[in-house]
Amino acid sequence: MINRRAYRGIPICRQANYDFAMEDSAKIRFSRRGGPLLGKAAVLAVVTAMAAAGCTTRPDVGVATMSAIVPASSALVLPAPGTYSIVSVVQRQYTNAVEQQVALSTSAATSGQNFLSIQAFGPAQTVAMPGGTLAFKPVRHSAIRAEIRTYFPGRSLPISSNFVRNGYGPFGYAYGRGAGDDGCLYGWQQIRSDVADRDKMRDLGMIQIRLRVCQAGASEKDLVEMMYGYTIVGGFSGATWNPYGTPASVDSQVGGGEPLRVPFEERKVPVAARTQQRVPATHRAEESTPVRKVEATDTSNGVIVPSPTGGTAASESEAVVVPSPVCVTGAAGSATCK
Repeated sequence: MINRRAYRGIPICRQANYDFAMEDSAKIRFSRRGGPLLGKAAVLAVVTAMAAAGCTTRPDVGVATMSAIVPASSALVLPAPGTYSIVSVVQRQYTNAVEQQVALSTSAATSGQNFLSIQAFGPAQTVAMPGGTLAFKPVRHSAIRAEIRTYFPGRSLPISSNFVRNGYGPFGYAYGRGAGDDGCLYGWQQIRSDVADRDKMRDLGMIQIRLRVCQAGASEKDLVEMMYGYTIVGGFSGATWNPYGTPASVDSQVGGGEPLRVPFEERKVPVAARTQQRVPATHRAEESTPVRKVEATDTSNGVIVPSPTGGTAASESEAVVVPSPVCVTGAAGSATCK
């Protein structure tokens, strides 16, 4: 007989277990007659049956993919400043590494997406569906040519024989022409510490870099600068997974010895010439004083007028000669004209 009052306060999903336990309680009491060993076995069987019949929880829903789009702020590598903008960042999680492909802006006529990819090896965080283990691929020209055929189908990009190096170490690249006047470049670099450091069970990290870019009218020099200008901004913390190895020693002259002075070149600053305001010259026509033409007169019949300054009488050459009028009136009032 099952006591129904026992159901109060018991979840519905556990009522079956309660009934099962109540029905087996008599068996447990009966098993005590057979000895302690049989009783313990019966108790263990009841507990196991109750655990198996318990309510199960529903698992969380997840997306069946190994890749995820992360924000641009989570990018582990950035392109050279002032070159290309970041369109998206696709991240794939592995059990031993993290891989990101940073899609860059594209305006060339050549088909394909410009990108800057990075593979960082280290103790990756466990995810629901990891992509397995990322295999280590050393840099070989055969593998690089296969990658070039994948990202530049139908194009010829010969591998450059120039030895080049940026702030992270040596790198390689291949340059060729794309569609129209496009210049295309594929660059690669492996960043890894020296063997001597890895033998000491430290500096075990490694980074693989790939760059695929095409640009209209770009020369080899223009695109190679992309390999010099990119920046790695993320990675695994700790000295164990340091991919850069032991940093180079600082020059002994830095921070000690004689003071270092910059050899400045003496530059003579030219004195600014004073600009005088020039007044436009105005050419005035010289006023010509009209010269009166004095007709030569006969001084034999003239009247000599004394000089107004007084004094002695002026000589005949200095006297003012007044010409004789045409008609002269005589004393008697009669006019005599010559």
